[in-house]
Amino acid sequence: LELGGNAPFVVFDDANLEQAVDAAMAAKLRNAGQTCVAADRFLVHSSVQKDFVSLFAERVESLKVGDGMMEGTAVGPLISSQAVENVYQKVQEAVNEGAHCVLGGSKMPELGPNFLEPTILTDVDTDSSIWKTENFGPVAAIRSFDTEEEAIEIANDSRAGLASYFCTQ
Repeated sequence: LELGGNAPFVVFDDANLEQAVDAAMAAKLRNAGQTCVAADRFLVHSSVQKDFVSLFAERVESLKVGDGMMEGTAVGPLISSQAVENVYQKVQEAVNEGAHCVLGGSKMPELGPNFLEPTILTDVDTDSSIWKTENFGPVAAIRSFDTEEEAIEIANDSRAGLASYFCTQ
């Protein structure tokens, strides 16, 4: 039985941002985002979005991408070159629709055909493919919200959800 996943990760304005980034790293990048409970859709309160994205990007950028059997590697390959292509196309589509690529977004052929840079996108349209479907890769799609009701409405706007993550006091 395949249920799919498209987990929301919600960061409220009162969240401890260091702890939120720690949680985001685990929820998004474990197994290069290839788990059905991986966080795909990041909703961050508009008052803390800039700081959250900055901290998250700094941490993600410091990760070593490569062979998972090599010491120090934090992000390994995707399951296949087709998986890389699928995720890469979703990233390109999101950028073409107005999303901003803060970090990553490229294939890593120097490491082999199954590698994609860990990617952070902001200002992602909720109608985009990267937002609406499970991305199964190392891509965090981020958009802001202003009210709790808005966050709940956006988080619940999915046909697939096996998990959800919330950072607040």
